[in-house]
Amino acid sequence: MNPQRGRLINPENRQPLSPLNDVELVDRARSRDQWAAEELVHRYEQKAYAIAYHFTDGNVQEAEDLTQEAFLKAFQNLEHFRGDSSFYTWFYRILVNVCLDGRRRNSRWQKVFLPWQSSSADKGISPEERADPEAHEHSLKAIREKELSKEIRNSIKSLPEKQRVAFQLKAFHGMSISEIAHVMNTAEGTVKSHLFRATHVLREKFKDWEEG
Repeated sequence: MNPQRGRLINPENRQPLSPLNDVELVDRARSRDQWAAEELVHRYEQKAYAIAYHFTDGNVQEAEDLTQEAFLKAFQNLEHFRGDSSFYTWFYRILVNVCLDGRRRNSRWQKVFLPWQSSSADKGISPEERADPEAHEHSLKAIREKELSKEIRNSIKSLPEKQRVAFQLKAFHGMSISEIAHVMNTAEGTVKSHLFRATHVLREKFKDWEEG
């Protein structure tokens, strides 16, 4: 399943990318300029969808719905955008809150890794391949990777919510400490603390895997 799917605007109906910056587009969108709003969606919908996809356990339809809901809330609240952070950071704070609310509504837990795709190496192996030590070793490696992937997902799920969100935004979406702080509405020092604790817990849990 591919997280690069969400498309809220039909590309055939779009004009070429605008040279306007986000602040200029926000000003126009406040004045009910539909084109400006569509341009902001176009710039950030793929990144937004990727985050929503992780929060919904890879549920494509739910990820698209949450992405649309986040953009709708953002445009309904543009008067609250003061420009003390980038539109990107301000919007992703809304998106994360929408995703967290959606997860609570559905009593679901997020997966921060893309769903693991089973390798053909661990199934349908012929007798000849089983007799081949290299093929057998490859099969064991695939099984081990599958087990590790499950362990990682379960371990990240078990982290406290704030640590889990901070870890996801940093490790899988490349946000800076300051961006995460804006998204989570907290201090940069608090974000660093969340990341340190999450990383420490995960390293301790997977020490045996690293040594193996």
